Amino acid sequence: MATKKKITRKELKEPDEFVSTTTEIYRYVLDNWKYFISGIISVAIVASVVFLWHAHVIRRETAAFALYHNIQVRTQQTKGETQTEKICDAWDHLERKFSNTPAAIYGLLQKSSCLLAHQDYKKSGKAIQKLLSDTKSPVVVKVLSLLLKGYTLEEKKSYKEAEEVFRSLLKNPDNFLRDTVRYHLYICQLRQGKKDAAKKTLAALNIKGNSDFALPAILVKIKKAELGIKE
Repeated sequence: MATKKKITRKELKEPDEFVSTTTEIYRYVLDNWKYFISGIISVAIVASVVFLWHAHVIRRETAAFALYHNIQVRTQQTKGETQTEKICDAWDHLERKFSNTPAAIYGLLQKSSCLLAHQDYKKSGKAIQKLLSDTKSPVVVKVLSLLLKGYTLEEKKSYKEAEEVFRSLLKNPDNFLRDTVRYHLYICQLRQGKKDAAKKTLAALNIKGNSDFALPAILVKIKKAELGIKE
């Protein structure tokens, strides 16, 4: 039969370890309560600031896209006007008021397209380069900016440089306009007299129902027939 261990009188007088530790913590809190309260207040302030800043960002971006939509409607309505500056530079207001927002980035892309449509290649090129060098530009904006760069060079009849841009876009895994890019690559090759390369590029262009190519499929068939490409 196991014998119970006797607790000596000395051991009974010794303080309990748990009670001692708890007492020490309690005393420490009492002595330093100001620091604890200060820490809690600091955490609460930081949390409030983060919440308010997040709400501010949402309100700002919502307002930015509302302005983006309004400018887009106005520019569509004034397409017939000849004053390029009045039409395209309307996007500058968005940049000034809501800089560094997604809406401002897309607004600059719209301005680039507008300037290109009005054959202001110098300003269009600067806007496109700004988009390409901006690390905040989304992937879709990068792709569309490169496409506009290729269009600008093509319009300026710089077919060699345009061909390089379109070739790089075809190799780009993020490119979602492969058929459109391929067609313009074919145009640039043909304009340089590279008939064999142009023929090969056009032969690889198969217009289907889900194609991103904006022009009618019959156009591609006519171009293929002109180069003797059989489908």
